[in-house]
Amino acid sequence: MPTSAVVDTTDKNKEKLRIGFIHPDLGIGGAERLVVDAAVSLQRRGHDVVVFTSRHDPARCFEETRDGTLKVHVLGSSLPMRLHPRVPLTILFSILRSLLLTVLLILSAWIPPPPGLINPVAPLGKFDIFFVDQQSVCVPLLRFALGTRVVFYCHFPDKLLSGGWEVGEDKAGEGLKRSGVGLAKKLYRWPVDKLEEWTTGQADVVLSNSHFTSRVYGRSFPSLAKRPPRVVYPCIDIQAYRTKTSRKGKGKAEEGVDLISSDRPTLISLNRFEAKKNAALAIKAFAALRDDSLIPHDRFADLRLIIAGYSGGYDSSLPDNVETLARLQDLCDELSLTQHTISSTTTPSPPEHTQVVFLLNFSTAQRSYLLTSPSTLALLYTPANEHFGIVPLEAMACGLPVLAADSGGPTETIISLPDPGATGVLKPPNVEEWAPALAELVLLDSSKKEQVSSAAKKRVEEKFSLETLGKELEQACRDALGMGDLHMQMGDQLIWGGLALMVTSGAVLGVTLYNS
Repeated sequence: MPTSAVVDTTDKNKEKLRIGFIHPDLGIGGAERLVVDAAVSLQRRGHDVVVFTSRHDPARCFEETRDGTLKVHVLGSSLPMRLHPRVPLTILFSILRSLLLTVLLILSAWIPPPPGLINPVAPLGKFDIFFVDQQSVCVPLLRFALGTRVVFYCHFPDKLLSGGWEVGEDKAGEGLKRSGVGLAKKLYRWPVDKLEEWTTGQADVVLSNSHFTSRVYGRSFPSLAKRPPRVVYPCIDIQAYRTKTSRKGKGKAEEGVDLISSDRPTLISLNRFEAKKNAALAIKAFAALRDDSLIPHDRFADLRLIIAGYSGGYDSSLPDNVETLARLQDLCDELSLTQHTISSTTTPSPPEHTQVVFLLNFSTAQRSYLLTSPSTLALLYTPANEHFGIVPLEAMACGLPVLAADSGGPTETIISLPDPGATGVLKPPNVEEWAPALAELVLLDSSKKEQVSSAAKKRVEEKFSLETLGKELEQACRDALGMGDLHMQMGDQLIWGGLALMVTSGAVLGVTLYNS
């Protein structure tokens, strides 16, 4: 059943809003999951929601953007994503695509686009507010050209993702450092980083996905420290997980569940095959359980670990994915752990006593099975300083204990043992700390396991449900609208009016040359 069929009828006396979402690439990553959930949560509250993007592949997207639940318009897709493999200029082309999308949206809101214009849509009419994330460069343009308030959602500064920066290990998120970046890249990034800071600050309401991210934004962009982003946590559709659980067991062969189903006690790690996700920690901690002082030898002999690729987690065209998988496979050999890799539903099933299984890209049914199977003992969430981390919420919604690094977003979602309301364990990301913690979860007695499971489900229902997300986003939108009519300074009008003209001309010319 399409998720749009469920509508929250509370606050009926409040005026319903027309909300435009702008997201650059509507794929299947964590940021895209948040955007889809945010749009659906507001739609369920009765608002009219329209999503705009410059890239949407029906073969690689979330179902709600494909089945009609959400209205999606693709604008500006003809611009390339990079200049050349050797000189990609990825961020520059990302900015250009975002600006072209915005200009086409503005033209479509004002007048019917002329015949032949790239990806034209019918006149769209007025939006009450725009919700923008990831790429902030369009924020001032929307405010200037349409006089519309904007809510911007911060996932993580692009400055830190692409500019050679690293976030230190301290929990305050203040250990920012930069290394291995040459002068040319610094000069290239400087105006881009300044543009990101200024355009983010132009939003009427700025949100972030965790207190950790909010602090990092303040450290990265000093001007934003004066107005730190308000935290609105990503959430999950709890009902969707319950629906999948009730359907467990159907279509096993078709969706590959038969390849991973087993009565053996199982530990799982769900992440993309990227070096920064640190899945090696899960393998090393698992191997350390061979020590009889942690768990009995016969218990370890029966255990297995499944490393599964989340959100299109393995792409053979990405060097990081290929190299990370190879390193993990080599690590298993070094630690004398038997392994098996499942690359598709046609891959043979693992031998009976395989200790580590690599599932490169799991299906929805496989994910549901791993999270809800009585054989699954715990989720191992290995990234340090993760911006938020949606996977722990998925596990907690299914009553599964989580072992995670004690930094970043997971410190705000997971309550650690021995707290009476514990939903898992938080430990520094090293084998010496993780192995005993993992042993503790493996050896939980049935009563303690039920206590942790109940606490996990309750926490997700109270703090991280789609209903909670919808209420908080609606309040953010109404707060922005409550600022009154939008008036921009004359200098800003001249700057953004000129930029709109340049971008429109340049983008159309660029597309013409690119397609010629």
